[in-house]
Amino acid sequence: MKTQQRTYVRSAFMAIGAAFAIGSAATASAPASAQVTPTLLQETTDGVITIDLWSANGSDTVGVNNTYTWIVTNSSGTPLTGVILGSHWGDRNPGASGSTGTGPVGPTLVSIAPGCGGQSPDEFPAGVARFGIWCTPITGVPLQPGQSVSGSVTLRPLAGGAPNYTVYTGYTTLTGKKVFQAPGTFITNTNAVAPAATDIQITGSASTGSPSVGSTFTYTYQIKDAGPWGTGGGLTFVDTLPASLTYVGAALGNNCSVVGQTVSCTINDLDNGGTFGQSTITLTVIASGAPQQIVNTVSVHTVSPQDDSNPTNNGVTVTVTTK
Repeated sequence: MKTQQRTYVRSAFMAIGAAFAIGSAATASAPASAQVTPTLLQETTDGVITIDLWSANGSDTVGVNNTYTWIVTNSSGTPLTGVILGSHWGDRNPGASGSTGTGPVGPTLVSIAPGCGGQSPDEFPAGVARFGIWCTPITGVPLQPGQSVSGSVTLRPLAGGAPNYTVYTGYTTLTGKKVFQAPGTFITNTNAVAPAATDIQITGSASTGSPSVGSTFTYTYQIKDAGPWGTGGGLTFVDTLPASLTYVGAALGNNCSVVGQTVSCTINDLDNGGTFGQSTITLTVIASGAPQQIVNTVSVHTVSPQDDSNPTNNGVTVTVTTK
């Protein structure tokens, strides 16, 4: 980016808590902070206006507060009117690999810059974002060449994985042309949020404790996220079937594969409790032709880099006796 496209008002950095600041041009610098050195995550321009997105921590971790500041500058040579500054924030992008597709469970909104305000639900994509923030009037503000507006939000991620943190702008030129389109006026930050350890539990049962020899029966396993955080990266379920069982298949909706006697299933990310904090795996098998006791042990585990805070409840054994 050329130097003349990155001239921002000093007051926009000196007062991150302000709703916005407009003034004379000054040399570009990071947002002011007495405690941290912010990281410039992304910058984009459509040749008229430039957006910069800064992060106090540089990266996100579940349960750790982070402050984002975004700055919009008139990098053209002509005045603009109706410059708006909006944003939306969601822990996981439902379109991302391994997500539940149920929408984000967070993040938690900790604070916003004075003068910024919340958006109504119809102003941000509910399936992608948990909340939205305006940091200008919805009608916008005027910007002379080199002048800027800024916004800021502090949030705490509740789930690991690919988030959808988007800041955007729109404006009106002196000729009356209204501009509001990606990519030049949007920044979407999808750097992965590092997951924190959570407690994954599993229970299981057989459809009958005494199946007939050579008969077909099912195992049903319930996987639960007991919290305190959602999962990031999905889960893996493994059942190495005893030699006395023959694998038939998994219930529709279970993403399972089998190699030899080992059945492996991938499980989408789970929220911390609630309807989307659990998943069910159902396996159908055939018992061998000789009466015997069959001991079947399964396990479930998180995917690196997430840890399980209590691995002692990550396995379950179900015993049946054929007749």
